[in-house]
Amino acid sequence: MSENKIQLKLPISTIGISTAEDLSLYHYLSGGTLLRLVIPSKMKSLECHDYDICQIYNPNLYALKELNLTEIEKIVKTWNINGIIFEGYGVEDIISNEFISKIKDVLNIPIGVRIYQPFDLYKADFIIYDHFIEYNDNLNVIKFLKNYKTSYPWIELQLYYREPLIEKFFPLAGITGEKGIPIHIYLLDHKGGGPVKTLYNEIRELNTYTYIHANLYGEYITYCSNCNKPVAYREEGVLLALELNNNRCWNCNTELPFKKIISKKSDQKLIKMSRGDTIWYDPRAVQIH
Repeated sequence: MSENKIQLKLPISTIGISTAEDLSLYHYLSGGTLLRLVIPSKMKSLECHDYDICQIYNPNLYALKELNLTEIEKIVKTWNINGIIFEGYGVEDIISNEFISKIKDVLNIPIGVRIYQPFDLYKADFIIYDHFIEYNDNLNVIKFLKNYKTSYPWIELQLYYREPLIEKFFPLAGITGEKGIPIHIYLLDHKGGGPVKTLYNEIRELNTYTYIHANLYGEYITYCSNCNKPVAYREEGVLLALELNNNRCWNCNTELPFKKIISKKSDQKLIKMSRGDTIWYDPRAVQIH
């Protein structure tokens, strides 16, 4: 991407403000506030329909406004933003390592990207990877994860499947457990608490940092990988308490994979406004001073 192209205004479909935890970003920018910038998809869409996150991959998301880096910087300062994440099907067309470097030079805050397939964005600080087990190629994501190194951007893997079928999650739980990558499991039809609890216990044997997001059922606590004491308490989208000494367990002093902690609990003003959900804005209505 050329320098001139970097200077072009960024097309935006939707602007959101949320906790890091509402993005299921449990180990990076904990307790922080994120700016969500959804890039239009240019009439392309991902083959997923039933999960809430599929809305950001919708082909009907058009550019409602263009923002330059100065305008984004003003929003960051006005809203007390701790990090930015670029999302949407259009991310592949616009966001590059060169662009990320440029925006980090201007804003000096962590920059993340949400992806749905392997994408070499080594300049990003963090990546949220949406993997739809029913629709995507499992071999590609396994290859991507096997090549993952700790020097790469921090990554949290979101796994989507209809039912709590343990065999669907075993291969991905094994490789992420070896790499220390947290996984978040989203289920459409959870079949009651028993099967989901069994799934959680089995998968957590392979990956300590396993979390469950299902209708009327959730497992959001982080436990120390050494002594198994709870170190982070959450509700959906809200960090209630982070019991760490820096990034070490309060009980046994083991270093745990928490990066760039902002606060030991979510911003209370934001929680009162959002109740743990993302607050979405039409970018045309956002006042930039």
